Amino acid sequence: MSGTPYPRGRRPASYRPLPLLVLLSAGVMLGITPSAAAQPGLGGPGAGGPGAGPPGQPGQGKDKKEGPAEEAPKDKQALRPIEEVPAQPPSRRRVQLFELGGYLRMRGDYFHRLNLGLADRDSNFDPLPNKFFRPPAESGEDREETGRSVFLNNDADCFTRLTDAGVSLQRATNRCRRRNGFPSANLRLRLEPTLHITDTVKVHSQVDLLDNVVLGSTPDTYRFDNPDADLDLFTRTQVPPQAGVNSLEDSIQVKRAWGHIRFGFGLDLQFGRMPWEWGMGLVANGGNGYARGEQADIVRQLDSDYGDSVDSVRLGFDFGKDRRRTHTLAVSWDWAASGATTAQVLGSEYGNARLVGQTISAEKFDNVYQWSASLERRDDQDMLRRKLSLGSPVFNYGLKTWMRYQDVDQVEGSAAAADAGLLQNSPYHELLVARRAFVVTPDLWMRVNWRTLRVELEAAGNFGRFNALDESLAETAQDDSGIYESVTSSDLERKTLANFGYALEFKYGFFKDRFHIGLDQGMAMGDVASSPYAPDAGAAVGINDDDDVISNFRFNRAFNIDMLLFREILGTVSNAAYFKPWAAFYFFDSFSARVDVEYALAANRRATLGNKYSYGIELDGAFRYHDVREPIFFQVQYGVLFPLGAFNRVSDTSPTGDARAVQTVQGQLGIRF
Repeated sequence: MSGTPYPRGRRPASYRPLPLLVLLSAGVMLGITPSAAAQPGLGGPGAGGPGAGPPGQPGQGKDKKEGPAEEAPKDKQALRPIEEVPAQPPSRRRVQLFELGGYLRMRGDYFHRLNLGLADRDSNFDPLPNKFFRPPAESGEDREETGRSVFLNNDADCFTRLTDAGVSLQRATNRCRRRNGFPSANLRLRLEPTLHITDTVKVHSQVDLLDNVVLGSTPDTYRFDNPDADLDLFTRTQVPPQAGVNSLEDSIQVKRAWGHIRFGFGLDLQFGRMPWEWGMGLVANGGNGYARGEQADIVRQLDSDYGDSVDSVRLGFDFGKDRRRTHTLAVSWDWAASGATTAQVLGSEYGNARLVGQTISAEKFDNVYQWSASLERRDDQDMLRRKLSLGSPVFNYGLKTWMRYQDVDQVEGSAAAADAGLLQNSPYHELLVARRAFVVTPDLWMRVNWRTLRVELEAAGNFGRFNALDESLAETAQDDSGIYESVTSSDLERKTLANFGYALEFKYGFFKDRFHIGLDQGMAMGDVASSPYAPDAGAAVGINDDDDVISNFRFNRAFNIDMLLFREILGTVSNAAYFKPWAAFYFFDSFSARVDVEYALAANRRATLGNKYSYGIELDGAFRYHDVREPIFFQVQYGVLFPLGAFNRVSDTSPTGDARAVQTVQGQLGIRF
């Protein structure tokens, strides 16, 4: 009966094997014979019977003469667990299911005289196609007076308000020079979650929240969101950005999502929308920075605005004797562009889950197909540090080639027409021309590390041919809205693409790697088809080129060189060569200071404003705090650009003007996780 105690000294038979099994197991583990373990009171080594104790203590019998040890019983059944637990296959073992990375950053910037002090209009007061501009409040106005259009000062500008208040012209001029600035601040929260399905199967993604949203840009007074506040003066809160309502972008943007599968024999498969990265990031740059193992990398990685993604299926294979000598051979099929989709051409009812279950590409032959093949030998940061600790030089290298092909395409300037509505309103089939494009991009990357030395090089070029609209049709083939129509193959001309660029970085550390000196040098070919105001805003296909050869090379925008010249004024390294010596000092484990001096000149002076070679000299300085224990960082930077002859405007239709210095003060604060 349950709960009834048994008489003293009596137990059911089912209870007896348990202590016997425990004694047998303990005896085998301690080297005691079964007979000694079964007889109470015997005092062997480790025995726990009555009177047992250390040798020589009272209550212990004479020491027994040692003899040969007896072999333990080979009873494997007694040592087995009661229920066997099968081992999980290593290839299917689950690890940490969810991992979250990313950062939160807030940046404050001030730019002074981004227009380089140049005039915004020519001698006839016609606007100039200039990327640089003055603040709107300091810009002039077109007004109708006495039946004609005149260009006058803005009523809100500093000079007009001061002179109307009785301030002298000289004092007003001096005080208003400080108004030619652009203060701003922005925020970004980047989330990079990873789902670890198993230790060999992962799903990655990248989501940006409030991506570079300008602080204060979406108050409740914008677009009359608050009926009680018709002026910004009375705003009470910020509202979420909504594309088409109070912003050009939504507050949440899913930028990437891709799967990653590793097989046990060295095969690696990735598919989805993933970062497009290679080498130093000269051509393909994912925008997350390129870790070089230096303390200041955390700031360099997070202070980025651009980043490339690619829709791809990538297959890689690792081969070599061991991890120290592994090479990776990879091939990929990429969807660079699919052309117009059914929803874009036929309307929203041809989108997902409307008239059709899924949106599809409307035309097969307007797709831009891309293939790549690469061979790479790259050590990760952990392996690189282990090799450098042995004092031997480490040589990494790689070669990658992309190939692109497109048969037909929309005629230049017609992309806006396809967005106007349905097929009958914007006939997409009438906008197609034979592009017949084929482009090859080889990219070589090399890196040498030895102790505190790093020398790194990336060189790339674009070579191919394609059809583009003849320059003579730039005006005659356009309608009133600026869209080309009635274009045939006879209106196209064959263009040749041939350009080249490279970047070289040198760094060496002294005083236990606390003081660094370096030299960054690079070059990108130029072309007269490039805009004289900014190569990144120029004609990419060179319609206005006179020799039908497109020779201007562009660095990736995420490849940051400086603070002003290439990052802001020109937009990227193109039609330029630069030389930048720098020095950095690291102290107190978490602080660093850096100074850069950069000189840049044009590769083709005909593509500059002043028809000169020298762009200018830039001086940059930074003070940084990057905690090695806590994932926080802070940085203050100052930069000044002294423009030279390439920016001095010389034209028959515009006044001659010498460019003036540009300055910036910037600060970044953030958390990395």
